[in-house]
Amino acid sequence: MLTSDFKSAIRSILRNKFPSAISIFGLGIGLGCIIILLALIIHEKSFDRFIPDHRSLYRIVLGNSAQTPFPVAESMSKEFPEVRGFFRYFQASSIQIKTPDNQMLMVRGFGFSDSSLFPVMGMDFITGTFPVSPLEIAVSDEAAMKYFGNLSPLGEVLSVRFPDGFSQLTVSGVFKSFPANSTLNPSFIADIKLSAKTFMDFQKRLGDFGNAENQPPGWKNNEFSSYVRLDEKADPAALAGKIEKYKEFIQTGDKEEMHFRLQPVSEIYLGSGELNGVYFLRRGNPGELKYFEIISLIILLISIANYVLLARAGVSEKVHQMGTRKVFGASHAKIRRLIILESMIIVLLSLIPATFVIDFGIDFINSTLNKTLSGGIFASPFMWVLPALVVLVTGFLAGWLIGLSVSETPALKLISGKNLRSGRPARWNYSFLVLHFAIFMILVSGVIAVSKQIKYSMSGYRGIIPGNVLVAGLNSDELRNSFTTICNEMKSVPGVMNIAGGSFIPPFGNHLPINLAVAGGDKLRFDGLIMGEGMTELLGIEVIEGSSFGPYKPGPPEVLINESSAKKYNVRAGENLLAFKVRGIVRDFNAHSLHTLIEPLVILQQNPDRMGLLAIKTDDRNDEAIIKKLRELFIAISPEEIFETRYLEDDVESFYGAERNQFRIIGAFSILAMVLSVMGLFGISLITISGKKKEIGIRKVTGASISEVLFMLNSDFLKWVLAGIVISVPVSILLILKWMDRFAYKTSLSWWIFAVAGCSAVIIAIISVSWQSLRAATRNPVEALRYE
Repeated sequence: MLTSDFKSAIRSILRNKFPSAISIFGLGIGLGCIIILLALIIHEKSFDRFIPDHRSLYRIVLGNSAQTPFPVAESMSKEFPEVRGFFRYFQASSIQIKTPDNQMLMVRGFGFSDSSLFPVMGMDFITGTFPVSPLEIAVSDEAAMKYFGNLSPLGEVLSVRFPDGFSQLTVSGVFKSFPANSTLNPSFIADIKLSAKTFMDFQKRLGDFGNAENQPPGWKNNEFSSYVRLDEKADPAALAGKIEKYKEFIQTGDKEEMHFRLQPVSEIYLGSGELNGVYFLRRGNPGELKYFEIISLIILLISIANYVLLARAGVSEKVHQMGTRKVFGASHAKIRRLIILESMIIVLLSLIPATFVIDFGIDFINSTLNKTLSGGIFASPFMWVLPALVVLVTGFLAGWLIGLSVSETPALKLISGKNLRSGRPARWNYSFLVLHFAIFMILVSGVIAVSKQIKYSMSGYRGIIPGNVLVAGLNSDELRNSFTTICNEMKSVPGVMNIAGGSFIPPFGNHLPINLAVAGGDKLRFDGLIMGEGMTELLGIEVIEGSSFGPYKPGPPEVLINESSAKKYNVRAGENLLAFKVRGIVRDFNAHSLHTLIEPLVILQQNPDRMGLLAIKTDDRNDEAIIKKLRELFIAISPEEIFETRYLEDDVESFYGAERNQFRIIGAFSILAMVLSVMGLFGISLITISGKKKEIGIRKVTGASISEVLFMLNSDFLKWVLAGIVISVPVSILLILKWMDRFAYKTSLSWWIFAVAGCSAVIIAIISVSWQSLRAATRNPVEALRYE
């Protein structure tokens, strides 16, 4: 009997190829997206849970910073018996290395740590051991394959370039790469004490305002992530209170306002959004994760409801067949079983397109959101149990609901071709259509608004012109000492409009706090910049009073301040701000991203022999030749330095990476919403038009034209689409305004955003319905009336 029912279900699916294909394709898209989002949610919540006994491992947090002084963790281990282990970790932004074949490479994942990192994290060495001295280094298996191929790297010497020159480090071991759900992800790990060399790089960039002496890390170095493993009976809150006494060793002005706390390692990935000092480590966004959870639930509900609608539409086309079966003795149970079996087969077939969605979705999410999702997540039992339940419940529930309706309908009514719907199901169908298009409108409005704000953020900078500015780092003493020579050479290159240097070139991401003070007296804190002569002119920063920097002169420094500083402290050009003479006042400009307001700013003048960066303003016509000439000069002056240039506009673009990713994700969901809306509309229209065959036949017999019938059918759907538009507008405005709160400077919320979204919804609805409306309007009216 089961074989016979199975064959009957297959034949039914094949006879109704088009509705069945739409059901399979639509449900497949929905299931694929649900599985992908479920995998992402599970992955995001699994970070650092691979660590053995992860519940006893904590990161030390000081105030709103995840970075702590170097001695804190070690001091805790020595003083408090509840601390069973610790390690400190620091990761540099980039390090240059020279491979054994004398190839210079830039490494992004270069970490420094105590040897206890590996036993605490539960990581293993494939071969060799952890570095036991500052003369050794360990590499991951992936890095070993990348840089050494199939050769064993043990004993090989890597030349690592630090600000004070090259250090020869011997490879002591190869460790297994950290898992994809680890916040730490180093490719190279050197001894923690060697990290002190990297601090010189930032100090050298500060030039005359920095201290480039190489000193052992101590209490003044707040750049370390510190982890402690506690005894299972230890109280983390009580221990955090005990280490408050360490603040007396910290050299910062606001230390009294900061407090220690211990953050569970499993909360680091999703719980570091408000913390500073999590640079170069993986971190998630809990708000974004909630968004994915809501989206997955919405897609689940819409996909299931869509499938039920399409399945009902398919059954409404087969009522004659069902009626014939009942006349020949098929029981209610038999009818229900056939419909449920057919429903289950369609749901199982939908897993085929779902696999393609999953395969594409993993790559899309990783590239768009910079995630580390991989196929390994499907080893989790949840990734099998939950989707299996969704598939089984969807197939059975849809089949049971429809089968119940059909089996309880009299055979003569089924044979007569009367539809199965009543007033309440019809109203439910249309209300669901309203929800469909309201969601679609909200997403489309969001896509347009986010795109508009991103474009504004790229071009809406006040008081500064970052376009056509090439930036190159002066990362060696030879290049810094040759700054003037490089400028003189580059000025003669066609296309170079201006050239200048500095330690930081705005707009840049991080804030540089600068304190102006007098000995033993007052101190004022500003947002700061350190730039050389000509930089204000190069960037189009307007001096509204006094003058910009002239040729550099040793002695008491003169400063530039912005309008906000001048107003706050009531200072004019030529006057003193504490012990510093104000040379000029510049018009307020955005020194950072548009997420933050313009603050009181002070600009210090850098020594031309101590510049950290070089900026070239071009006419955008001869950039290739300019870059080629600059490369030749860099190689001639510092042959072992890796030459890199970037456009200042690329830095500006990087400020809005999160928003750009959200734009892509919302865009993808908008396409999905459009597809699901079309499919839902197709199912509803198929049911509705099927139930109006008699009405259409009567209208045509009484002289109605095809256009009049089309208008009647389309208007019946468009009024519900328009209702969805009306509902979506206030919701869209509320959500968009809330999203824009992250920007201090934002574009206007224009009316045409909603007009475009509404027109797109109407056009999609008309196209979706018109095919079936035209088919119904051109049918022979005799066919619709022959059973009456």
